Parts: sequence; C-alpha cells; structure tokens
Amino acid sequence: MSTSRSEIPDYLRGRREAAGLTRGELARRAGVSEALIQKIEQGTRQPTAVALGALFTALEVPVQVREHAATLLQPELSSFGAEITPPEPYELDFLRGLPHPACYQTMPAVDLVAANDAYLRAFPGLEPGDVIVEWMMLDPRAREVIDNWEREAHFMVYGFRYMAPAIHSPERVAAIVDRCSAAPEWDRFWSTEVGPGDIERRPVRVLSPDTGDWVSYHIQVFKFELPQRPWWIYSLVPAI
Repeated sequence: MSTSRSEIPDYLRGRREAAGLTRGELARRAGVSEALIQKIEQGTRQPTAVALGALFTALEVPVQVREHAATLLQPELSSFGAEITPPEPYELDFLRGLPHPACYQTMPAVDLVAANDAYLRAFPGLEPGDVIVEWMMLDPRAREVIDNWEREAHFMVYGFRYMAPAIHSPERVAAIVDRCSAAPEWDRFWSTEVGPGDIERRPVRVLSPDTGDWVSYHIQVFKFELPQRPWWIYSLVPAI
C-alpha cells in the first residue's frame, strides 16, 4: 500500500485552491506564516501536528481526512487500514440495539462491515460485505432514497479519491474505480473538488421505508478507542 506523505501537500493545495484562498489569506486564517504554507505545499517541510491542525481548521477539513493525515504521519499509532475482522457478538448486539439507522463501516466509505435492521431498511440493496461507494454510484435505489444524492455522492467520492490510495492496495482501488466508472457522474465527481460550502455536514434527508416521507438526520461518526477497530460507527439521528 502507498502511504506517501506527498498526499498531504497535494491535498492542502487542492483544498486551498478550491476555497479560493491565496497562501497569504490562508496564513492569516490559520495563524501561521505564508512561507510555512509554501514549504508544506512544495513538500520541502513536514508540518507539525499543531500547524496541520490549524490549517485543517481554517480549511474546514472533515474529520475523516484529519484521521487519514494522522495515519500518514504516524501510521504505527492508527488502526486505519488494518485488516478487517468480524465484529464480536457483543458489538453486534450494541449495533442492533441502536434505534436509528447505524452501521460499522471502514473509511473512506468502502466496506460495510455490519448494520442494524433500521440501516438495511433505509438503504435497500446494501448488505454487509458490500462496498458502499459502489452502491451509492451504481444502485438506482440510492438516488431514490437519499435526497440531494448528487451532493452526498460527490462528497463520498471525494473522500475515497483522497484517502483510499493510502489505505487499500492499488489493485483494489483500481477495481472499485473501474466498476464505479459505469455511473455517468463518476468522472465528474472524481475529477472535481467538493466546494467549501458542502464540506459542512448538514442534515441528510432519507426516504422513510415506513411512511414514504423524507426524514432529516444528523450524521454522527465515531471511532473505536477501546478496543481499537479498523471500522467506525456511522449513525443517523433524527433532526428535531
């Protein structure tokens, strides 16, 4: 697998340009020097955790990408990309006990490890073992049950584009890209940045399988600390 730290300079430059910021403007927002940003983007200086955190905050970088950057800088301290093992029975009991749609999934939204009944009913066609980004792009039901599907799908492809090469083998990334390329929007999603306004995770609207009405949910994502797991908890909580 590739864990090249050059991804961090490339990502920061791309986010800054997508936000329409000069290096000087980003420096003022982040409280760091313009010269430091130039060196980081050129790959001639490795950012400290403090500087990288300040830049990520100024650029409103989502938590998944922050975790990915930590993996690149200190891979020995992260479970990101570790071998996927089946959840223990008690972990499945916990998941099934959650009242709203929830699952265990790897980042960046690739493998569905396990899900409760509410999740499987909300997202028809998805089953444990499936690749979520493939379902999002290729299953027509995804477009029917997720409001503003284009924004959500673009955000998912964005995460996969930046993070998957450092987590999965080149062969697996290429296979997923090859399958997803059958979707007419794939090339556009893959080759364009997500606008800064869409980085903020607003509530997502999902079609209720019970009433047929749209339900707004807040997205909550949690990582395992004890015991550490290579998958995360993804849950939807009704927005009231």
